Amino acid sequence: MAEPPPRVIPTVTVPPPRWWPWVRWLLVAVLLGLLALPLLPGVLRRPVYEVRGGEIVARSVASSRVIPAGTGVDWVEVRRLRKTVGSDAPGYVVGRFEVARFGEADLYTDGSSPALVFLTRPRVTVLTPADPHALLRVWEAGETGTFYPARPPSALFAVLMALVLLGPLVLLLRPARIRYTLLPGELVTRSILHTQRFPLDRTSAEVTREGLGVRLFGTAVPGYLTGTYALKAGRGGRVQAVATTARPDAAVLLTLDGTTYYLTPADPREVLALFAPLSSPPSPLPPAPR
Repeated sequence: MAEPPPRVIPTVTVPPPRWWPWVRWLLVAVLLGLLALPLLPGVLRRPVYEVRGGEIVARSVASSRVIPAGTGVDWVEVRRLRKTVGSDAPGYVVGRFEVARFGEADLYTDGSSPALVFLTRPRVTVLTPADPHALLRVWEAGETGTFYPARPPSALFAVLMALVLLGPLVLLLRPARIRYTLLPGELVTRSILHTQRFPLDRTSAEVTREGLGVRLFGTAVPGYLTGTYALKAGRGGRVQAVATTARPDAAVLLTLDGTTYYLTPADPREVLALFAPLSSPPSPLPPAPR
């Protein structure tokens, strides 16, 4: 006899809040900005040191510092102690740092040492030109020139940032779906990153009216809740959510190998019946949707 074909079990569908599209696109814009940020130093060739009229203008992506003519300067080893604000990515170490001997300093560097330390106020300014002698000669002569650090910003850092942000960006641009599928001998739940199989003969099931409580780890966007959650009331404890809403009229708790999962099928009694031999007796529920 041929096995029955897979059957999709409907989930609870809840219209997203009216504010969600606005928040969604705002988050997309923020993530795209964060995605582009690590690329800007390489694209704009920052930091850069522009010498003109007896001054040095050090520029990063977001700030600049003018070093006047006649400012004292040392060529010394620079040891960073901690970052106050800025970037310490490979090839782009820019911002305010605590450095040995000089206290707080404004860095426009590639992270190398030794470096030129200009005795500006209120904080010293640290530069790492590829040719420090040429920069000083042009500066002291009142000539014009543009100089760059020897080491460019690392593309690897931008790639790593992209990998970190790609998942949330895809989730927002292409809303994910929770799926429950009945296969021969098992119920399968699917989210973006995880597939869980529940053998019908080894899984216990019960119906609960408890909603999901605090998200401890995972994802929570309208229509897509996954990860570890506390239960809102009643028994307490933790569950692994594979749900479409945190406040269903009724949900199904499936327990397999000591772990409890929280599902939101449209008809909880239908799912409960699949695991009948091991399931708890059903409590009265609202009428099943027609």
